[in-house]
Amino acid sequence: MARLLVVLLILGMVALVVWWISREWSGNVERVAEAKAEVNRYLDRMSGELVRLDPDNDAAVHALAEAADRLNIARTQLASATTFGQVRIARETARGGLYFIRKAREAMGLDPGPPLPR
Repeated sequence: MARLLVVLLILGMVALVVWWISREWSGNVERVAEAKAEVNRYLDRMSGELVRLDPDNDAAVHALAEAADRLNIARTQLASATTFGQVRIARETARGGLYFIRKAREAMGLDPGPPLPR
């Protein structure tokens, strides 16, 4: 009887650990998906700016080229991201692209646009 009680106690503890790990993992999946959606919004914003802006000087051309590079890199990073840390790296790359969009707008004498996301 005592052995049965010990076995049931161990099985209960294992079930509790498995439940807790699966709960944490599913919460992390949702967090990664939300972070990816945020980065996709930045990439959409960058794409729109790259299509609309027509550079009129070398500084603007250079800044837009850098922004386009960051856009492509961030898209690649985001496509393969499976962890929050990987999404964070893609986010920082996207922020770099948005920074160069602002620099291009300033070089063209335009309003720099909205501030960079935090």
